[in-house]
Amino acid sequence: MSFELVYKGDSTLSLNNKFKNKKFLKNMVESASPGQLIVLLYEGCLQWLQMAKLEVKKNTDAEIPNWSSYSQYMNKAHDIVTHLQESLREDQSKEISDRLFALYDFVKGKIAHANAYKNLQDIDDASVVMKDLKDTWKEVLKKDTLAV
Repeated sequence: MSFELVYKGDSTLSLNNKFKNKKFLKNMVESASPGQLIVLLYEGCLQWLQMAKLEVKKNTDAEIPNWSSYSQYMNKAHDIVTHLQESLREDQSKEISDRLFALYDFVKGKIAHANAYKNLQDIDDASVVMKDLKDTWKEVLKKDTLAV
């Protein structure tokens, strides 16, 4: 799986086809905790979904639509969710793992349907779940930091 991220400040990331600061991103990823990496993956997925949504709006009004970028963005979002799903560890908590697996399946289904039918509501549905999961992980990381 590969996706490109560029740091935009305030600990948010935005996607870009050309890295403006590859070294910074590399250092950020290499120094991140496992939990921080998960948050980065959620943020990356959300960014790809947002970019896909913009492509739908752009191509809907175009005389000659070009859906290749849209499909690439949706595939990258799908790849991230697949990676998250494949990284689940049942040995940590089977119940949580099973629930996350089901949520990831739901998101992947929404992404696949949106990719096939250019459906903005499916993109929004997938984004809501991913944002909720990202926010939950951020809260967990915040509590872990305070506990230390």
